[in-house]
Amino acid sequence: MNHEAEAQGLPGQAIPEDPHGAIGMRRFRRSLAWHIARRPGGLIALAIQYGHMRTILDVRTSSGYGSRSRGGIHSELDIETALAAADTAARLRDRLADGEKVSGPGARRALTAAAQTPRFEGRIVPGTFARKAAKFLARDGVVLYDNPDAFLICAFKHDTALCEPEPGATAPRQYDCRPGCGNTVRTDTHAHQLRERASEIDQLATHAPGPVGKRLRANADKLRRTADTHDVTARTAEALA
Repeated sequence: MNHEAEAQGLPGQAIPEDPHGAIGMRRFRRSLAWHIARRPGGLIALAIQYGHMRTILDVRTSSGYGSRSRGGIHSELDIETALAAADTAARLRDRLADGEKVSGPGARRALTAAAQTPRFEGRIVPGTFARKAAKFLARDGVVLYDNPDAFLICAFKHDTALCEPEPGATAPRQYDCRPGCGNTVRTDTHAHQLRERASEIDQLATHAPGPVGKRLRANADKLRRTADTHDVTARTAEALA
């Protein structure tokens, strides 16, 4: 760009020399991590992108390997997991403030988490934040994990999780979310999303061969029943409190 600015006679638009050295991907590590982590399944992608594999969302278990620093990638994942959980709590708090109802065995714990978790407004994240993130994630039962694929929030409590987390894990296996789990939380928004997904599956079923279409319609009906269960059991935050 500086060459172009010089060629066009616009020296005032040239980028000055950076006192911290050349700008490269290493300096965008946290910015890149933030954007990866906020995509569906992003924490898995983040672990792969940064060169490590570990149990999905499990920020404490599994051993480091290879030549890279264990502390670096695990601290990075702790930070992004904690910030994502804080975002989930903030969204739940906003939905409840807008009058949405909540259901599920983990609903009361989710209300506690939504009330106690501070909203992350954006700031420089120092190295000491990694320790705070690890401590935040260790609060068993009151850390919220969004699972858009299952149309729910997981108020993760290790002993009641049906996804069989590893001993000492502080986060669920989101890819193995199971019906009937004691950590499930749903809002009116989730019920709406369930019905939208059911309608999409019905559309697919109309163009699918007989047996496949039958299975698709059965799946759509199951989603609607889940949404109906929410409607019947959901309560306001005030009623639960």
